[in-house]
Amino acid sequence: MILALTFVHAAVLIIAASLFVVAAISDMRAYRIPNAVCALLLTAFPAYVATSPIPLNWKENIFVLAIVFSVGFACFLGNIVGAGDVKLLSVASLWAGPALIGELLMVTAFVGGIESLAITVVRHLSGKKMYPAKKLVKTEVPYGIAISAGGLAVLGMMAHSAFVRLG
Repeated sequence: MILALTFVHAAVLIIAASLFVVAAISDMRAYRIPNAVCALLLTAFPAYVATSPIPLNWKENIFVLAIVFSVGFACFLGNIVGAGDVKLLSVASLWAGPALIGELLMVTAFVGGIESLAITVVRHLSGKKMYPAKKLVKTEVPYGIAISAGGLAVLGMMAHSAFVRLG
């Protein structure tokens, strides 16, 4: 029985990881994160909890999601971030919970900083005309890539933690 649950648990983690990859590719191509990806990540979490070989306090994860969504929604209203980024970061924070929210945010910020710098430099150096510094500040960045990297890092840490405890 535990082996079957462990297999399903691993499958749920692989599905979630695949969805983060889809979100990153979609954001990179079209600056858009499909609602279906966020909805599937949200609905996969109960399957993760139900098949976990170790007990999880999932209520704390929902609390973290609520906080991240509230802050993200305020940033969206202020036209600071896109709605897709808010939804993806919120659902990633559900998976991270209080135990891994710091890691999620650190990896997301690190990858996002490198991504922003690279995009800004490429846009600044491409073409014949140099962009003024003011325009570079407004450079759009597909931040779903960085959020997905953070989500993938969290899933990797979760998988390692769950299967090491079984071992």
